[in-house]
Amino acid sequence: MGRPPKVDHVKQAFLASVASSTLLVQAVLNLPSSVRVTNPPSLHPKYTRKIVGLAFMGLVASWEEFLERSLVRYLAGATTDSGYQPALKHGQADSIEHAYKVLSLDPSYQSANSYLKVSDPAWVRSRADFFFKRHSFGGLQNSADLLKHASKIRNRVAHESSKCKSDFKSTAIFFLQPANNQLSQGYSSGDLLLSPVFRHFGQNVVQLQLNHFQAYAERYSVLANQIVP
Repeated sequence: MGRPPKVDHVKQAFLASVASSTLLVQAVLNLPSSVRVTNPPSLHPKYTRKIVGLAFMGLVASWEEFLERSLVRYLAGATTDSGYQPALKHGQADSIEHAYKVLSLDPSYQSANSYLKVSDPAWVRSRADFFFKRHSFGGLQNSADLLKHASKIRNRVAHESSKCKSDFKSTAIFFLQPANNQLSQGYSSGDLLLSPVFRHFGQNVVQLQLNHFQAYAERYSVLANQIVP
């Protein structure tokens, strides 16, 4: 068995992705905005919202990659630079490749054509509970609803299916509680992400007047620091 893999760089890469996505959104919001052609040029609001949606799609993808990379490394014996290591129940995987096979319960697992179900926080928690006596993924439970709704927002950015539209509408209603549960025509993921938070993220987020994109960036960062302390 070789040296255990590192894990801190996985968190640092994710936090860098959070910072990059946040800066992109802020830069777009700082551009002149207009529905008419202007000189100097300006960005139509619908394109601003589209860019924000795409930035969020990348943020969720980076979060899921972080979950996967940290989980497999812990199973392969990784210890953080601060000395944290989850206590294993059943023994250490021989390598990261072996950890993928163990976690997937598939001895023929190949990362090129298979994937772990890290988009489902319940799956991540159940795997962590099964393989570790104690672990740092417990915070996912308190944020489970937010993480599921993040996936629905991401899916609406990526897809035009009726299911994705329906799921996104339920998510927007969950956050906004609009009158009669009705959204304005053409309401988009970007609209929701740029809207101010007033429920579900905690009073501190409301007081800071964060929008939903910023609130998710903050929540993901907190969870990442809990998982890789």
